[in-house]
Amino acid sequence: METFDPELAGGCLRISPEQGQWIVLKTRPRCEKKVQQHCQEQEVTVYLPLQKRTHRYGGRTRNFLTPLFPTYIFCAARPEQRTDLLNGRHVVRGLDVVDQAGLVRQLQTIERALQEEEIIEVMPFLKRGRTVIVRAGPMKGVEGIIERIKGRTRVVINVNMIQQAVAAEVDSADLSPA
Repeated sequence: METFDPELAGGCLRISPEQGQWIVLKTRPRCEKKVQQHCQEQEVTVYLPLQKRTHRYGGRTRNFLTPLFPTYIFCAARPEQRTDLLNGRHVVRGLDVVDQAGLVRQLQTIERALQEEEIIEVMPFLKRGRTVIVRAGPMKGVEGIIERIKGRTRVVINVNMIQQAVAAEVDSADLSPA
């Protein structure tokens, strides 16, 4: 079994053809660690980014390692291993990775941030032109389109009937995809 090592190959993880290609597995809810264990048993290279969480129950405090991206796990598998993984009862589907090197770089960056405890929360992927819903604040419940992303995001709210629009500054943490 090979685990993800961000220092491997001078910071650029390389997967040899016998190890296979990277694939992102979408798992059933709360099954990420089961899929990770299955991958390790099948000697599939696997990466499951985990974040330390602290929960307080009454007077007790407990620490947990929870998946950074719930229901997603990253694997490098050969074709026959892929078939086995995709047919597993805890896997919903597999997402092919077109840019293998790009994914590895992103995973390395995430791993470094996790080691430095820099990641606080996962945010929805927001990009210009995407429809979003404001989930908090004075504009809660409003649907709009992202115009600009910098610190505070400008959301455009269209009024289709009169072909007019207004723009409002909203904290990007208050947005979620529509």
